[in-house]
Amino acid sequence: MSQAGQNIFHQKSSGGNQTSHCSAAPVPELSQKIVDDLEVVTPDINRTPIRRLSGGNVQKVLVGREIAQNPAVLMTAYAVRGLDINTSYVIYNLLTEQKMKGVSVIYVGEDLDVLLELCDRILVLCGGKVSGIVDGRKTTKDAVGLMMTKIGG
Repeated sequence: MSQAGQNIFHQKSSGGNQTSHCSAAPVPELSQKIVDDLEVVTPDINRTPIRRLSGGNVQKVLVGREIAQNPAVLMTAYAVRGLDINTSYVIYNLLTEQKMKGVSVIYVGEDLDVLLELCDRILVLCGGKVSGIVDGRKTTKDAVGLMMTKIGG
């Protein structure tokens, strides 16, 4: 099995044994699919360990690996931080596809334009407390921004 394939879908358990994250399809095919779909730049999927990839490429692998598990709930926190704009849109589209498949996607972020585009509902925190929950399709950037302040929350 390839280095990347082992890195993408296996991890060391607390007992030191390797455990698979995903069993729906053979690991090499899933690894190649992630590399292709997310345009992961790697010199050689068969020989390059994930730890030797750039931070952005590691991030793409992690998002792809989680989506490949077909989760019922997918939580992301700053999933596109450090990524170029084109790759960010690839990940936004993947998250939207998951939502359309019925996956509950919890997206933690701070870019209001992205939140308004991606989210059905937006929960706003201010000072560690919930200051509001709004319909992402009907609210405005100003309304969400105001809830993010002590004045609006």
